Amino acid sequence: MKILVITTGGTIGSVYDGASIDVDAAQSCAAANMYKNEYPDARFEILSPLNLLSERLCADDLNTLARVILTTDTEPYDGVIFTVGSDNLGYLAAFIGLLTCRWEKPSAVVASDKVLSDPHTNGYANFCAAVALIRRGEPGCFVPYRNPDGVMVIHAATDLRQADLSDSFYSFSDAYAVMENNIIIPKKNYIRQTIPDVFDGEHLPRIADNVALIHPCPLFDYDSLNLCGKRAVLHTLYHSATLDSKGAISLMRRLGDTPMYLASFRSGRNRYQTAVEAIEAGAIPLTDISPECAYMKLLLAAAWDRMSLRDFMGA
Repeated sequence: MKILVITTGGTIGSVYDGASIDVDAAQSCAAANMYKNEYPDARFEILSPLNLLSERLCADDLNTLARVILTTDTEPYDGVIFTVGSDNLGYLAAFIGLLTCRWEKPSAVVASDKVLSDPHTNGYANFCAAVALIRRGEPGCFVPYRNPDGVMVIHAATDLRQADLSDSFYSFSDAYAVMENNIIIPKKNYIRQTIPDVFDGEHLPRIADNVALIHPCPLFDYDSLNLCGKRAVLHTLYHSATLDSKGAISLMRRLGDTPMYLASFRSGRNRYQTAVEAIEAGAIPLTDISPECAYMKLLLAAAWDRMSLRDFMGA
């Protein structure tokens, strides 16, 4: 079995020096080495296009990662594992899942809650689960992550929610599978979000900081926002798919032709009046897609000038 491991840094590629945790280039392939020592039949090839703490991620880094995904020949490998930071796991998993949505082989995005030298880390267990997914051979992009309750959950990469201050990760809809006694037990059909088939090695996205992300909260001051130069705005919603429609409509008037998208609605649910008001005023609803995935999809849409945002987002 031959697996390509694409490392980007994060806690799984970091060390603790007694004062702080930071990335270490020598640590980037540690998880693969640990696995190879335990299971010699596995062969890993390592690519390290990035080496950063994920909270420092910028547009250039996303462009670098996109270039690697779209130009690397994955044919010789049984699957691909991406190691990333947990702080941006929900966003990076969605980004990777969107760009690999047409791959006909398994891939996995792996992060760690603690450095690998910590005996309580879940990083190595997550990596082992990723290899098990590749051994299984089902096409798709997955995120195996063991939450503090000890359950190894397998998420679809484009369905993962950001953990924020929690130590646990969840899917926007129900998780794809769980892993018990080293056996992957599917709980539902695997569903992935997609993007138009426009990017390849000769047509790379040009991602820039041109999409604004707004999270609702009480007393949010819409008038304080300066969104000059943005190609789109993504406004996330409260858990009932609601928002301050008065403030949002006021912002839309100032935005002019810049579209505002709302995420996320769920199919088959009645909408509250505030959501209806915003949509009637011109906001574009996104249904059955996580806010994290919607944001990354919008960034990719804004990075492709040969298609309208609306057409790209509707793919």
